[in-house]
Amino acid sequence: MLGTLLRRRGRTFTNTIGHWTGYEWGRNAAFGSAGFGLLFGLHYGFYRLLKYLSTVELIGVLLTWKLTAMLLLMTFSMVVVSSLLTALTTLFYSYDLKFLLNAPVSLRTVFLDKSLESAFFASWMIGLILVPYIGAVMRVQHLGWGYFAAFLVAVPPFLLLAASFGIGFTLLLLYFFPSSRTRDVVWVFSSLSLTVTYGLARFAQPEKLVRPDALKVVAEYLSFLQAPTAPYLPSWWLSESLRMAAEGHWLGWALRAGGLWLAAAAVYGLLVALAGKVYFIGYSGAQEGALRKRDHAFKLLPEQRLLGTGSGAALLWKERTTFFRDVKHWSQILLIIGLVFVYLFSIRRLPLDSAELKSLVSFLNVGTAGFVLAALGLRFTFPAISLEGKSWWVLRSAPIDIGMIMREKLAFSLVPMLSISATLALMTNWILEADRFTSWLSLGALCTVGLAICVMGVGFGALFPKFTVENIHQIESSVGGFVYMAACLFYVGLTIAVLAAPMQMHFAERFGTGVWNSRVALYSGAGWLTLNLVACILPWRLGRRALENHE
Repeated sequence: MLGTLLRRRGRTFTNTIGHWTGYEWGRNAAFGSAGFGLLFGLHYGFYRLLKYLSTVELIGVLLTWKLTAMLLLMTFSMVVVSSLLTALTTLFYSYDLKFLLNAPVSLRTVFLDKSLESAFFASWMIGLILVPYIGAVMRVQHLGWGYFAAFLVAVPPFLLLAASFGIGFTLLLLYFFPSSRTRDVVWVFSSLSLTVTYGLARFAQPEKLVRPDALKVVAEYLSFLQAPTAPYLPSWWLSESLRMAAEGHWLGWALRAGGLWLAAAAVYGLLVALAGKVYFIGYSGAQEGALRKRDHAFKLLPEQRLLGTGSGAALLWKERTTFFRDVKHWSQILLIIGLVFVYLFSIRRLPLDSAELKSLVSFLNVGTAGFVLAALGLRFTFPAISLEGKSWWVLRSAPIDIGMIMREKLAFSLVPMLSISATLALMTNWILEADRFTSWLSLGALCTVGLAICVMGVGFGALFPKFTVENIHQIESSVGGFVYMAACLFYVGLTIAVLAAPMQMHFAERFGTGVWNSRVALYSGAGWLTLNLVACILPWRLGRRALENHE
């Protein structure tokens, strides 16, 4: 029966491809090419880093393999956390489980199908990042394609082991605490663990390892570089197998790669045996609803006091209630707080020794902070329309205009986005002690960027709605999510380019090499206004038209 379920997935995939139109083939080919371009950019960055490490006397090779071990350890940890979150959705809340559990299929077969799905979706994107890194290692150390084949053989059990640990933890957690509230606790602790891990990794200041003035410090820690990194975890086994393959010790590689496969088979076999005992109990408990105390007094809501008693206030109340009801949304506020603190810490640690350089970095902060805002928009604003899911028909059947629904989504996202934009701008200007002109320009530009990214998020979310997905990650990684991120990055880049002229005149005036040209400033302001109007109006109108025609 497992083969039947797997053939179902294969047939779904082939049927989807077989019904692509010519436009869809061209569109997906373009997006695929852009994805390969991003992977090549990662490969180039890894290559430059490894090339520099290889030039370090005495410890260059040690640094390379230490970095490899740390990267694999980070990959292992990310897959474990990702599989924990993915398994919650796939194993316990997937839309097809009610059909599968009522079909003449054994419970163990259903678990095999859904656990393999969880392992794949939790690891494929993270594992794909390893490919450009291995390619960089091959170029720096002049290794052949046999090394890449050795990597392809050893990496699947590594990813399966990491995913199995996360899935096993989820099974036990739902077995001992069979409640829908357990899912909320998992989301909170997962977000908190990612925040702490990211913060500790940044506060450790790993850039010191590649600074020339710190090489003598690195030399003193030669024994540390030679020591294993988490030797009892599969990340170290994979790191050692790759090192032995690079050195031509194929017997050692075969022993460690074989050990990974045996360990993956043993752990996954134990996981399947465990699922036969605990999976259905956890699934049954996860379907229970949570008891909540509601105040049923007839009193005005905060939204009604602010906007009156019309449809807009009701929609905004619905959005606020559903957002805070689903803990996986608001728990990620922890990640945002950690991201902001690490970002400001990185700004604080920049080696800047002149006022002009600090002002320049404050202006360039519009671009880097814009990328951060675009990532937040992809996570919170872009999926807002699609997260209505199957209840979208309720809104469409109500006497509510599509424009009002979109404006409500925008209003709910705009306040936090502008708050983060202003915080990043004000704190960066204060840390860098930027001059008054640069401070006001960067503050206004970053707030405008936050507004435009919010509007584009709602517009592109309406243009590419996905109402039948199981989790939010499928919305973010869709074609529409890629288009939205590409548009945001293009917009941020054009913003920097348009505002570069006033900044150049400002610095020329400070250095006494030029004067302020009002005509150039006027053209720059007009270009900035035109850019923001296009970025806001075009996606909004296209998205509204697409939603009105959506069936």
